[in-house]
Amino acid sequence: MATVTIQKVTKAFGDNVVLREFDAVFGEGEFITLLGPSGCGKTTMLRMIAGFERPTEGEIYFDDMLVSGGRTFVPPEKRGVGMVFQSYAVWPHMDVFENVAYPLTIRHTPKSEIKARVEKVLAIVHLSRYAERLPSQLSGGQQQRVALARALVAEPKLLLLDEPLSNLDAKLRESMRFEIKEIQQKLGINVVYVTHDQTEAMAMSDRIFLINRGVVQQCGTPEEIYNTPANQFVADFLGKVDFFKGEARDGEVVIPALGGQSIPYAGAQRGKVDAAIRPENFYFTADGPLHGTLERQYYLGDVDDCRVRIGESLVRVITNGFAFRTLKTGAAVTLGVRDMMVFPDDGLLEQMLEIST
Repeated sequence: MATVTIQKVTKAFGDNVVLREFDAVFGEGEFITLLGPSGCGKTTMLRMIAGFERPTEGEIYFDDMLVSGGRTFVPPEKRGVGMVFQSYAVWPHMDVFENVAYPLTIRHTPKSEIKARVEKVLAIVHLSRYAERLPSQLSGGQQQRVALARALVAEPKLLLLDEPLSNLDAKLRESMRFEIKEIQQKLGINVVYVTHDQTEAMAMSDRIFLINRGVVQQCGTPEEIYNTPANQFVADFLGKVDFFKGEARDGEVVIPALGGQSIPYAGAQRGKVDAAIRPENFYFTADGPLHGTLERQYYLGDVDDCRVRIGESLVRVITNGFAFRTLKTGAAVTLGVRDMMVFPDDGLLEQMLEIST
């Protein structure tokens, strides 16, 4: 399988439409992430690719073969995909070798081939020396690797991962996301990964499909979505950001909540706008457009996470950790702005705020 083609797929459960006209092509060897808040439809899309759900409308192809759509439906076991769920789902009475070998055992694969393939995949996930251990003797990260190895042992061309790291602690999640990406690149397989964690999506993906309320808000590389978001929802969901109501005119955006101060702007928007600035895009300088008072600092080692009072707003500024030695709480400061995202004031920001409260 080189590609997965999804053509205007809609899924409804009764009157509840959970996914609307999803349209995409996942290319050969791509790492695709379906990202979004709980209930947005991302896991439903994954389950339709796997064959656990049927589309209400639309079609899904593996290469040129229709696997879902109209009267055609290829069951999950005949699609040749591997899947790893949020729960490890490893058999507690089987050791690591037996767990990983299970998909081959039920197909009556010759024992010599099973041994060779299991040993190969255990080496890939760094579990060779744990082959005879029971799951109860393994850490959470090791059990997740067993589940990953079991999905890989059948040599699928497509690997589906449904929030596989959500049960791990922060350090394990960080190390596992790099391991999964490394395995995917080494094997050259297609991966479709579901998560609500934007850091996972940024670190692992070739492309991200950001979904909200069943509709794809934007598709692109992590850099494209982070730096040029399509709307306020995308800007807010991916990364930290402060929003300000303002008016774009004559090469600047005037922001009442910042005491009527203005920020230079060379974009095309005019009139009432929503201005969005990420905390790392503010910086302390002797010569900048914004003047305020440093109210608080939170020293986090690698960064200094600051709050600056400007007009009626408390602005978040993230700068390097060394700044903590020179910045003084209560001092008057001047801020520059590296980058500002400007959106038309179309009411979307108010809708987002209403949903979150």
